Amino acid sequence: MDKKAFILRRSLAMLLMVVLSSAFFLILYHFDNKYTKDASQAINGTLYLSETDWTDMPIRYLRDGWRYYPDRLLTPETLKRQGDNYQYLSIGEESNLAAGDFRHSPHGSASYAITLYLPETEHTYAIELPEIYSAYRFYVNDKLKLQMGEPDSQSYRDQTQCRIITFEASGKATLLLAVSDHSWVYSGLVYPPAFGEPLHVNTTRGLRIGICLIVVTATLMMAVFSLYLALRTRRRNNIWLFALLCLTASVFLSYSIVHGILALPVQPWYTVELVSGYLMTLLVLLLHNRICDTERRLRFVSGIAAGSISTLALLYGAFASQLTLPVMLVFSHVIFAFKLLTALYLLGTAIMAVRRNMENAALLLYTDILYACAFAWDRLLPNYEPVLGGWFQEWGGLGLVLSVGMVLWKDVAMGYQHSLIYAEEQRQMKRQLAMQVEHLRQINQKVEESAKLRHDFRHHLRTLMALSGDGHREELENYIRGITVINEGTRIGRLTENIELDALVQYYSGLAQSRDIRFRSRLMLPAKLDFPMVDLCGLLGNLLENATEACQRQKNNEKTIFIAGRLQDGQLEFVVDNSFDGKLNIRGGKYVSSKRSGFGLGIPSVLETVERYGGVINLYADKKGFHAEVSLPIGVEQREPLPR
Repeated sequence: MDKKAFILRRSLAMLLMVVLSSAFFLILYHFDNKYTKDASQAINGTLYLSETDWTDMPIRYLRDGWRYYPDRLLTPETLKRQGDNYQYLSIGEESNLAAGDFRHSPHGSASYAITLYLPETEHTYAIELPEIYSAYRFYVNDKLKLQMGEPDSQSYRDQTQCRIITFEASGKATLLLAVSDHSWVYSGLVYPPAFGEPLHVNTTRGLRIGICLIVVTATLMMAVFSLYLALRTRRRNNIWLFALLCLTASVFLSYSIVHGILALPVQPWYTVELVSGYLMTLLVLLLHNRICDTERRLRFVSGIAAGSISTLALLYGAFASQLTLPVMLVFSHVIFAFKLLTALYLLGTAIMAVRRNMENAALLLYTDILYACAFAWDRLLPNYEPVLGGWFQEWGGLGLVLSVGMVLWKDVAMGYQHSLIYAEEQRQMKRQLAMQVEHLRQINQKVEESAKLRHDFRHHLRTLMALSGDGHREELENYIRGITVINEGTRIGRLTENIELDALVQYYSGLAQSRDIRFRSRLMLPAKLDFPMVDLCGLLGNLLENATEACQRQKNNEKTIFIAGRLQDGQLEFVVDNSFDGKLNIRGGKYVSSKRSGFGLGIPSVLETVERYGGVINLYADKKGFHAEVSLPIGVEQREPLPR
């Protein structure tokens, strides 16, 4: 292909990926976002809802118009005495109680209140309180409906959970949240609560947890299966890192399940959740570098940078209660720079790998584009909180995990297959050794019989002389005929001059005869072959074993096996033919084993040996039987073996 045309096609593909990724995130922003749901919001701390509003929008997210009382832990009684001493706040504008004031601590206490004017008919309502940091009391009118932890400063105890509260109300209803935080990097009410019909609120919550459960279960299954394959194949490479990546991703993505079911303290759970996200990035970078065969210096620098950020995140979470607002802002800027550089680094290394025509690098490049677009749109569209799915960068990170998994999966599958083939080759070698031992035993037996015949030969000569002298011609002829039969029995028959192949073919010849299979051979081969005999015997042993098993399954007609071989024009040529029942199990172009579930191992082992030595093989079946034709060059070095 013309180089310019190739570059143009690749550039168009990258541009298309940018468009598709951007379209995906824009769809999420408009249709799975608490901030873009078209529902009336509170104005100046008051939200009016008519029967029509309630019917048209049975669930809404209370994000705007909250009355905010900083540094006060209010109750319904003290709320009534506050007068106009408050400010209005939209949930999500600030992530801590400092509210952007560098002189103010990000920790402390605050209260949030909103007044609802509901339809006059009494109705049951539900409100879903997201994770609120880090201890709070929630009141509806004058009643305490929920308490998490202990917000009072004298006996403070942090605890948080995503909870749903139901209550009956009509007309005016006041919601009051009194919250304290001395534990975490976030403070107070950070995410908008959901308010509406109990059925709709519970359904939305259930769908969100269900989607999260599916994703986490899938990542855990990939981790477990990768660990199984790594242990089974004894591989010490990327499979272990990928298994660890899946485990880390399952921890990072499980927050909806964990915080929806369990009421947990901040430490150590939120620190584990925070660090797991940066460990994901570290592991993705390590695997990405290995797959793209990145320069060693770049591997070292990127690994150190990601490891340092993970360590910094651990310290940031562990000492969250002692952090000031300037420290939090510095950390935020560092993380922003790290994510930006990570996105650029992944794109750059993937592009270089594609230019070097590295296998599977294109798939990584496209998911790197997805990750970069996730980062870009996360900054361009800050007012986003998912209703059902995940955050932009969670989608981008999940895409990276899946793409790395898809790239490694081929290596994992091939490694597992080669381990099975290796085990099959080991079995063939043990069988070949047994054949050699049996062949040697037969030779020794014939040698002993020959020695005995030579020992008795003088007695035979005396008898012959006596019969000759007495003129007993008929008896003399019969005696000579008997000696000839004895001598023929001591001859060592060979099917080929090559000792190793002769032992192999003699074994299967005897095995075939014991099972009423007609065995024929025509092996015109010299005693010495310029080819590794272990591999050659393994190849022919697999073909003869398959032929014997095919004949055993045959119910009708004569059972036959024929093997021929010759050395011609620098090529070892073999033919193995056998009769069979006419049934071939082929799935996806591969032969399915008749002895066990799944694909057979004999044929893949044969194909691998032929490929390793640059040979040619032809497998086919017709009315006469199944045929295997193999041609192998002699006197050549084997190609680089496939990884095991």
